[in-house]
Amino acid sequence: MGGVYVPSQFGVVFLPLAPVQVSPGDTLRVTCRYSHYGAAEDVVLYAAIGNHGWAGFDEVLKGSKTVSVPEDLAWTNHEDYVDIVVSAKAPGYYDLYAKIDGGIPRVTSPVLQDVIELLAEVTESEFGEIAITGCAGVEAG
Repeated sequence: MGGVYVPSQFGVVFLPLAPVQVSPGDTLRVTCRYSHYGAAEDVVLYAAIGNHGWAGFDEVLKGSKTVSVPEDLAWTNHEDYVDIVVSAKAPGYYDLYAKIDGGIPRVTSPVLQDVIELLAEVTESEFGEIAITGCAGVEAG
């Protein structure tokens, strides 16, 4: 049986835009949609939060996992996710991107700017004020 070998190719990685707040100890789940055409293979799906600037993307936190992509004889959309465990970093807004890696990235998403807000780590418990809101006699009984 004859056939033509079609090498595996990837299209744009898509990240839905949904700003989210996370705190140290949380897990940020980054869901990605990507297109694929070609042979089945295992690839690394990778995502990172950080700061995007003139010198590139400065990664602060990252996550990755191996994804098994089936053979696709036409361009086909797939969706998967990467978890990033959030550790204590400087609070503020961070950028997000994802890629399908293979040494040199096969395809990289656009950078989404200021979509992750890292909240400050809460280490102490404090009380502000107290007020009496009522009192009543209660029968013994």
